[in-house]
Amino acid sequence: MTEILPNRRKRKWQWSDLVVDHETGRLRESSVWSNLGKAAMTWAFIYVVWNGNSAEFLWVAYGGVVVGAEIGARILNQKQQALNEQEGKK
Repeated sequence: MTEILPNRRKRKWQWSDLVVDHETGRLRESSVWSNLGKAAMTWAFIYVVWNGNSAEFLWVAYGGVVVGAEIGARILNQKQQALNEQEGKK
């Protein structure tokens, strides 16, 4: 399979880095949907606040979902890396 972004290490940051794996240069579907979901949620949050319908609960809920998703993804990623290292030592 061909790489989407060959010579990745020689380039500066680009928007495509949000959805492309930095090691393989291939598209990561999970990143596409994660970033799309975050963008849609951010747009909806801005729209509601702009129209004057903001409440403290909305700020707490939005912040909790965005930050919670990132923390959850990092924890799961660390656990997966630990499992991969254990399998590599066997």
